[in-house]
Amino acid sequence: MGQRAMAITRGKLSFVFGLVILATLLIAAPAAHAVCKSPKNICEHFDDCLHRTSDPNNKDADDIRAGVKARNGQIVSASAEACARDLGRKQQWDKWARGCSALEFVQIAKVELELGKVYCDRYSQ
Repeated sequence: MGQRAMAITRGKLSFVFGLVILATLLIAAPAAHAVCKSPKNICEHFDDCLHRTSDPNNKDADDIRAGVKARNGQIVSASAEACARDLGRKQQWDKWARGCSALEFVQIAKVELELGKVYCDRYSQ
């Protein structure tokens, strides 16, 4: 085998090796992020916050809706946390929310907004 053929073979091997590494990273990346441990509790908490009418100054429900509309999990999370404080559930909220991504907050709140609390059971583990 000539030097030119060996160089081409090395180039192909490097390319294939690079593709294998890239594929491994792409497949492993979603599995490496944290997973929401209590989506059912979070869903039910969103429902409680969205249907809370005792306080006329309650902005949490509006903020949760705005966060879902904007697909901004940080707004959804912050609003739900504020609601948890108002309801005296801050410690529970912290346990439920641990490990959840911003995207998961938006997805869970969107399901509750569109389908209602009955669908929180779909998150049963």
